[in-house]
Order: sequence, then C-alpha cells, then structure tokens
Amino acid sequence: MESAPSVERYLIELARPAAGWSELQAVTARARAAADELRAAGTPVRFLRSIFVPEDDSCLLLFEAPSAEAAGTAGRLASPAVERVTRAVRA
Repeated sequence: MESAPSVERYLIELARPAAGWSELQAVTARARAAADELRAAGTPVRFLRSIFVPEDDSCLLLFEAPSAEAAGTAGRLASPAVERVTRAVRA
C-alpha cells in the first residue's frame, strides 16, 4: 500500500490586478477549480482560502500541496498575477 505524499501549506502572493480586487471572488473560484483539476490529474493540491489584506492592497491564496511548484501551478491557473510562492508555517 502506497503512503500518501506529504503536503505543506503554501501562500501564493498575487499582484494587484489592473482592474483592482473587484474580481476576488472569481479568482477564489478559479483557485478552487485549479486545485480540483490538479487533484484529478494525480497531484494532491487543496485550496484552503483566500486572504485579502486591504491595508496592504494585497491578496494571498493558501494551498496545501506536495511542493511549491505544485502550489505555484495552481496559483497560476487561478491568476496570471502570481508574484511569489512561499511556504507557510503554522505557529
């Protein structure tokens, strides 16, 4: 019996879209769909939530994935505005 691959949490930082954050719900829906698509193809990615920080004019997408590359792929499927992928550590 194969063991499940270990997953980490990753934050995907998005650049502010030219039209602003008015499409944040659509980005969130695309992030969820991207994770579903990757999971169906055999990569265990799970979208957890979007985090909008109005004071910093920033948005983050939180994924569980086996690698930063897999999380980045999901993020880029959700939005072409991916600026950075970083591992998130629970405190």
